[in-house]
Amino acid sequence: MKTLLLTDIPPSSNLTAGIVTAQMCRCIPPGELAIFCVQNPHLHPELYSDLSHVPMRVVPKPNELNAGKGRSPIRCASAILAETYRRMQLITPLVNQAVEFGKEQRATALWAILQGQTMVRMTGSVAQGLGVPLRTQVWDPLGWWLSAHGVDAFNTRLDLALFDRTLKRSVSCATASWEMARRYERKYGTISHPIIASLDQSTARKPEPKLRCQDDLAIGMAGQFYASDEWNQLAWSLSLAGWQVNGRKVVVRVLGHQKPPGVPEEHLDFQGWQPQTRAVELLSETCDILYCPYPFKASMVEVAELSFPSKIPTYLAAGRPILFHGPKYANAARYLEERRAGFICRAMEADAVYDGLLHLVEDQDLYKCLAEGAQNAFHSDFTLERLSDAVRRFLGY
Repeated sequence: MKTLLLTDIPPSSNLTAGIVTAQMCRCIPPGELAIFCVQNPHLHPELYSDLSHVPMRVVPKPNELNAGKGRSPIRCASAILAETYRRMQLITPLVNQAVEFGKEQRATALWAILQGQTMVRMTGSVAQGLGVPLRTQVWDPLGWWLSAHGVDAFNTRLDLALFDRTLKRSVSCATASWEMARRYERKYGTISHPIIASLDQSTARKPEPKLRCQDDLAIGMAGQFYASDEWNQLAWSLSLAGWQVNGRKVVVRVLGHQKPPGVPEEHLDFQGWQPQTRAVELLSETCDILYCPYPFKASMVEVAELSFPSKIPTYLAAGRPILFHGPKYANAARYLEERRAGFICRAMEADAVYDGLLHLVEDQDLYKCLAEGAQNAFHSDFTLERLSDAVRRFLGY
């Protein structure tokens, strides 16, 4: 048995999707995996040395970003033509290269990560060219990606229909959440397995379930600031309160590639990108509350319902309460509420998110309950052992 992984991000330590992909690749026995990566030329992944033995071919991905959406008719027409050209002219050569590589590697199965229009357009043809079973993986709903990348309505309809056909022909699907798995099984009749970023049990921390000290309050945030509107409401609420909560000076401690907007330097501790083990250590030992913003926008309802923030397993491993600032219908909100691992702030406005902070600071019993719930949730659902079991079921081992 040999699986060909078709992906746009290789197993890598400096990209979130790359970290999870690496975790999954390690579940496959040595000699039974090869990787064909259609990579964005602007990315610079840092590959894991322990996966260096895996045969891999990397080719450049076509540009997936269109500048014409919502602009002049001429620019919109130009974007339609550009996307149609990519579909008609650039996909077939990529498919041929992937099939050639797969045959060289004697692949007996295809594992394809359906992220973006290029991967969706390639996958079915690669599986057909190889004549092997297809197993697909979905991080986020395709509609969100197409909208964010300015894909026109005509090509969007074609890509969504192709996504549906690809899921229907798959023998199994790895999904980003439990709700996505349930919904895809109902819609496509394909056996689906939720597979979410996980960590080694030895990484998990168990801090004393109380605020670290009397004088300050450290709010931890890891990852990207894609939920910008929600983040801005948090920053605005703290600004209105003079950067204090219940008399405690607030410090925002950020782990990621970018400095956050709206936080004065004297209240910001920017740590930059950190390896997972170090990130858990910092969040556990130097933070009190871990903040997770998620979009309230009507256009992001499907994402909120079906996706799962990759930062949550890291937060749970840190053993501190999570302040989830997102809609009540979000899959992550339902999970944290069921596990009693986080405070759910169900309104976007500044006063609502500040009220959530105040509850966690003033109610010591609530803080203790949610901290212990976070620790228990990690060990129940996000260890590498649980991940390995799910990956093996998904890939048919």
